[in-house]
Amino acid sequence: MSRVELKNWAKEKIKGHIWELFVPILVAGILVGLAIPTGETEEGAKTFLNLGFFFYFVQVGLVWFMVKFINDQKYEFKDIFHFSNDYVRIFLVNLLQIIFVALWTILLVVPGIIKAFSYALVPYLLVDDKYKDLGYRDLLKKSEEMMNGHKMDYFVFCLSFIGWFLLACVTAGILLIWLSPYFTTAQVKFLNDIKTGAEGKAA
Repeated sequence: MSRVELKNWAKEKIKGHIWELFVPILVAGILVGLAIPTGETEEGAKTFLNLGFFFYFVQVGLVWFMVKFINDQKYEFKDIFHFSNDYVRIFLVNLLQIIFVALWTILLVVPGIIKAFSYALVPYLLVDDKYKDLGYRDLLKKSEEMMNGHKMDYFVFCLSFIGWFLLACVTAGILLIWLSPYFTTAQVKFLNDIKTGAEGKAA
C-alpha cells in the first residue's frame, strides 16, 4: 500500500469513529504531558519518575487499542489501561530506549533521531505475546531489525502530515479532533504493516 493509499484508507477507516478514537488518544496525550517534567528541579524529576510509569503503559495500551481497531477487532476505551499490570517491564524497556537515544543524540542530533525511529516498533512488540519472553535489550534489537530499511519511509510518512498539524494550529487545535484519529490510525497501520511484513520474511 502506497503512502497516498494508506492515508486515504485511514480517512475512510475513521469515519463514524472520530470520538471513540479521539477520547483515548486525548487521555493518553494528557498522561504523556503529565509525565514530562516541567523543569530541571528535583521536584520535576520526582514527578517524572512517578508519572513516568503511567505514561509508558498507557502509551503501549493505546497502541494495542489502535491495532485492534485497524484489524476490525473488538476494542474498548479501557484497553489503554490493559498493561497496567506490566508497567515495570514496560517502564524498564522504555527507560533503556530513552538512554540509548539520549546517548546517540549527545553525539549528534541526526543519529539520535535515527535511533529513535529504529525503536518505533517497541510498543508493537510489547503488546504481542510472541515477544513476551524477550529481554529488554532484545526487544530493542528486534525493533531495530524490523525497522531496517524503513526508517526513511517512516520519516517521510511523518513529514507528510506537517501541513495538517500547522493547519491545526491555525484552527486553535479544533482540527485535532479529526486529525488525531486520522494520523494515529495511519501511523499504526503503517508501523503494524512493517512489523507484519518483517515477521512474514522471517517465517
